Amino acid sequence: GRAKGGVAAARKLTAEQRKERAKQGAVARWGLKATHKGNFQQHLGIDVECYVLNDAKKTAVISQSGMAKALGLTERGNVLDRFISSQVMTGYVVAELAEKLKNPLVFQWSSGVAEVPPTTVKGFDASLLIDLCNAISSASVEGKLGKRYARIVQQASIINGASAKAGITGLVYALAGYRPEIEEV
Repeated sequence: GRAKGGVAAARKLTAEQRKERAKQGAVARWGLKATHKGNFQQHLGIDVECYVLNDAKKTAVISQSGMAKALGLTERGNVLDRFISSQVMTGYVVAELAEKLKNPLVFQWSSGVAEVPPTTVKGFDASLLIDLCNAISSASVEGKLGKRYARIVQQASIINGASAKAGITGLVYALAGYRPEIEEV
């Protein structure tokens, strides 16, 4: 009885709804995977990896080490976590942003070469970079970030100047070679 009900329910769905349900099932079974990979090097001069995930939103992601590197921080250890939790950033990194930055997305990237196993990558929704840059800018304007943080403030300014929140997703898609208008048809 139960299997028949599932078949009957599936028949009531449109082709688009069935396709979306199949995608959600694949993500649930196999986990998140990156379908495209790019780098900010050519366009922004920063060696930062970015990806497009296979989830329903086609989430644009910047690697965890790339997020730190984009801001001028070292890639080692938990330097990003220490920075957002620091005394100087208290009150500027809101709780929701801090929570998202402490819980990166975990996904698989495969280069497509048969002998090379997929790599597990940790990263963040690309729009969080803009939120973090805005927090840095606010702290800077209020005089909380001294000369020690000049490079981070400069990087935040460059990133904000180069992209708006809505544009960062498009930038990652372009850098990763993903064209939704073609690939989703």
